[in-house]
Amino acid sequence: MKKKVLFMICTTALAWFVSCESDNGNKGASADHDPNAPVTIETFMPDSGRIREKVIIKGENFGTDKSKIEVYFVDQLTERAASVIGVDNNTIYCLAPRQMDGDNQIKVVVHGKEVTAPTRFGYTVAENVSTITGSSTNTGTTDGTLSEAKFSYIHGVGAVGNEAMLIFQRDNASVRYISIPDNAVVTVHNGFQGAKPAVTKDKTTVYAAGWNSPHTVYKYTKAAGWAPTRIGQLGTEFGRARAVALDATEEHLYFCDATGKFARYNIATQQVERLNDDTGAATSDGNYLIYNPLDGYFYVACANKFGIYKISPDGSEVITYAGFNGAAVLDGYVQECAFAQPNGLTLDEDGNIYVCDGFNAYVIRKISIINNYVSTVAGATNVNGQIDGSPRDARFNYPYDISNDGEGNFWIIEGWGCAVRKYAVE
Repeated sequence: MKKKVLFMICTTALAWFVSCESDNGNKGASADHDPNAPVTIETFMPDSGRIREKVIIKGENFGTDKSKIEVYFVDQLTERAASVIGVDNNTIYCLAPRQMDGDNQIKVVVHGKEVTAPTRFGYTVAENVSTITGSSTNTGTTDGTLSEAKFSYIHGVGAVGNEAMLIFQRDNASVRYISIPDNAVVTVHNGFQGAKPAVTKDKTTVYAAGWNSPHTVYKYTKAAGWAPTRIGQLGTEFGRARAVALDATEEHLYFCDATGKFARYNIATQQVERLNDDTGAATSDGNYLIYNPLDGYFYVACANKFGIYKISPDGSEVITYAGFNGAAVLDGYVQECAFAQPNGLTLDEDGNIYVCDGFNAYVIRKISIINNYVSTVAGATNVNGQIDGSPRDARFNYPYDISNDGEGNFWIIEGWGCAVRKYAVE
């Protein structure tokens, strides 16, 4: 039986505890931690919940120094630190972190002593798809509030944190800044037909290259209000390039053009180095790609081949990683699954890969880092539309690119749908 009732009884104590933290941070039982006695966990409440759930852990010998307390929720992938908001010798108050769905362990470390709760915490992932701005029935290029703004065919998106992003229009070529907190859409660059951009880890700089030759490269910085600065070009020897991606050093922009050439551009010197002239990833419009720092490889979505390549940074190793089993939407392990039109990719905080499966699919796919299994996580196969709600009920209109902001939000742009959608995973 869930312990929500018990938890409600404790909320008054929790409110009192938090309000008293300004005095000494540790009202309640006065005993300090005894280094010669064991640390124990008796119970916790509630026994299930979601992100930011207030969890109370009862036990003994926690002490009264919050800086010496660490709480982790351990799921099947990793352990995740909770925010500890208070402690007395017998009680720890914390907020549950974002976790993987399932029954997860709670681990407490007190003055270096580790103890695990006798029962597990049932974590439930809450997911929802919503439309942020734009519509397939009211297109154009109009700035204004989120409800007023209009968009043409969108090519790429780069999330820059705090529910803001840069989007790159293919038709009526332009770069638009979208901010949910400001309820605003602003055009920051007219006449540039860019594709999927590369965003630095600190989310203060965005790089983008032109879709067509000579592939002019621009830099957009938060400090400059996202105004463009031209920093060079990829060159005329490349076919269409639909995306650029930064490596771990953030010194180069990598890309894979429509002819299958894999190359990189040195941001400081503006030099272009061709790494592999024939990866096999030949496609009419160029390829989307991302860099995965967990394994050090680039992942290249090749729509014409209905699959995803895995390419080493020096271009010497090209692996047919997922799909390549004909145009279809088929879930399964990476060598057994199928994609209809794999386009934009992104990573979540754990390194799982999310893929926009576009024409004749209209769904969002996920490649799990745990078991290399491909699943359909949002939308309905070959059902086109713009419907919000749960991932199962949601419908997409040509989803072509996706960007994760590191805060549990996936921002999806729709090509012919001319809209920006939010897929929230909490």
